[in-house]
Amino acid sequence: MDGSRLRLLVDMDGVIYRGGRALPGLTEFFDWISAEGHAYMLVTNNASRSPEEIAVQLHGMGIHVPSERIVTSAMATAVWLREQAPEGARVLCIGGSGLWKELYGNDSSFIPDDANPEWVVVGLDRNVTYARIAAASLAVQRGARYVATNPDLTFPAEDGLLPGAGALQAVITLSAGIQPVVIGKPEPKLFEMALRLMPDGGEVVVLGDRLDTDIKAGTCIGARTVLLLTGVSTREEAATGDVRPDEIYSDIPEMLRHWRQRG
Repeated sequence: MDGSRLRLLVDMDGVIYRGGRALPGLTEFFDWISAEGHAYMLVTNNASRSPEEIAVQLHGMGIHVPSERIVTSAMATAVWLREQAPEGARVLCIGGSGLWKELYGNDSSFIPDDANPEWVVVGLDRNVTYARIAAASLAVQRGARYVATNPDLTFPAEDGLLPGAGALQAVITLSAGIQPVVIGKPEPKLFEMALRLMPDGGEVVVLGDRLDTDIKAGTCIGARTVLLLTGVSTREEAATGDVRPDEIYSDIPEMLRHWRQRG
C-alpha cells in the first residue's frame, strides 16, 4: 500500500468465497501478493473443515493455496484446550470433520465422551441433532467447561445468510444459562496463532467481511482493518456502529485498484 511488505490476515467466508462460489478478483489478488512479496494467511472462524479439505475446495475454484497457509478456529481451539485440559480429558464435540480431526486426531489425548464429558466444545455442525444439543446443554449444567470455536451467528452462502456456530451455541447458552469461552474472532487468539506462522516484520492488515468478528479482532491486535462488502456487514453498519474499519471496499478488485493507485 505504501511500498512496504505486508502481513495479510485474510478471512475466507464472504471474502474468498460465498458458499461454493469464488468471489471476484482472486487470481489477480494472489498474483499481486506473490509479485509484491507480501506474506499472507487465510484465517477462518469456520471450524467445520480441515485446512486440507479447504485447500481442496479452493483448488476446485481455481485458487491454489497450500494447506499450510490456512488457519481455522478448530486448530486454535485444539491448541487452547491442550493448554487447559489434562491428559485424557473427556470431551463432547459438536462440529464438523475439521474440529473432530483437531480434537481427536493422532496427536491428541482427548477422549470422545457424550455421556459424562468434562469439556463441551461447539462449532458449526450441519448434521447436529436435538439429542446432541440436549446432551451438551445437560453436560454444561452439570459442570462441564463450555468452549465455542467462534460466535458467528450466520455465515454467507450463495442464497443468503445461513445459521452459524453461534446460533447452535445460543441454544446451549440459553438452556444452560452459561456463556462459553470463545476461541475464534473477535477474540485475538486466532490471529495471534496465524501471525506466529508468518515471517516477522511488515504491517499487519486484516481483510474481512464482518465488523463484529474480523474487524473487531483486527482492531484488538492493532492491525489495519479492511472491510469487504461481499459478505455479512454493510457500509451503513460500518458508518454507524461501534466497530469502524480503516478502509471499506465493495470487493477485492476495487481494493486492489485503490492500493495500486496509492503505490
